Amino acid sequence: MQSLGKLIDASVKKTWSDEDVAKYFGAYQYALLTHSADPEIRRYSASGGTTTTLLAHSIRSGLIDAAIVCRSILVEGKVRPQFYIAETPDDLMASQGSKYVETKFLHEVLPLIRSYHGRLAVVGLPCDVSALRRWMSKDSEIGEKVVYTIGLVCGHNSRTGLIDQVTGDLEKKTGSRLTDYKFRIGHWRGNIKADFANGETLTPSTKRFNDYQNLFFFCERKCLACFDHYAYEADITIGDVWLYRLKSDPIKRTGVVVRTDAGKAPLEAALADGAVRSEPLDIRDIMDGQSRIGPAHYNVSARAKVAGLFGIKLKDPVGQKVKWHSYLNAFITLANVRLSESPRGRRIIFAMPRPLIRAYLVFKKGLETLR
Repeated sequence: MQSLGKLIDASVKKTWSDEDVAKYFGAYQYALLTHSADPEIRRYSASGGTTTTLLAHSIRSGLIDAAIVCRSILVEGKVRPQFYIAETPDDLMASQGSKYVETKFLHEVLPLIRSYHGRLAVVGLPCDVSALRRWMSKDSEIGEKVVYTIGLVCGHNSRTGLIDQVTGDLEKKTGSRLTDYKFRIGHWRGNIKADFANGETLTPSTKRFNDYQNLFFFCERKCLACFDHYAYEADITIGDVWLYRLKSDPIKRTGVVVRTDAGKAPLEAALADGAVRSEPLDIRDIMDGQSRIGPAHYNVSARAKVAGLFGIKLKDPVGQKVKWHSYLNAFITLANVRLSESPRGRRIIFAMPRPLIRAYLVFKKGLETLR
């Protein structure tokens, strides 16, 4: 299976120039393919457990006193994100897994930093890290407390309406209220894990959520103007490496990109102690694994050209050439965002048969594949 995966990777491999790397990925020192050495940490991780292990090692070694991370909680029965300070490795476990739902990063994180008396690592999406970096530069108290930042590779984030629909459907199926929810666990694309008050646990495919998410239904408006897929301003970028040769590997791996010396120190300490295991990784392999959404995310120019058709104003900071397929893909993205912003539109979306949603997604992914 691995040899077949290598063959598929070779057949779909893109050619990335140095200019492409600089444009899409930004400055960096080196990249590694990694995973946690601890199988218990990997058990409920979304992608190899490297982020949890790296932070845990930094706390144990005294490099930091705590980490600001995000967990999923239930608020009046609804899945919502919450940033919190994890002071021990055990505290970090609640933050494992992906959270595809809108957050209030600065609103929650800045008070946490100001109230904490110690050294911190902070994990966030690319836009979160960029916003924090601006505060670090103008507020010395914040700048002195944050030892390093981890930016998570991000295509876009979703409004709460999507997760509320998905969990509501699961509650109807079980006839019981939700007590815990994980967006993604397990190998490769993985499964949702939903626990209910009657003791039942459901583990449907992540497609139940991600098919809608990948079609940009319920996308946050701010994401339409974002071109930072790989967290340019983080000290460390961490994300999935979607290469077919890795699909048959029993351990899911995480791509780690060191951008600064501040990020290099904690990673190399964790590697030296054997907490994180690694092998070299070409930066272009990460880009191949994100070859559809990476360039499409960067191409704000396409979205800016069609935004006016939907009553949305977008600035174009990147000046990309917009080809016909990029224009059509952007039109679909904006149309889907707008459709999900009205009650009638939401009813239409969830009334669509699942095979139609899948076909629609395949078409959109096909457009994103074109260069």
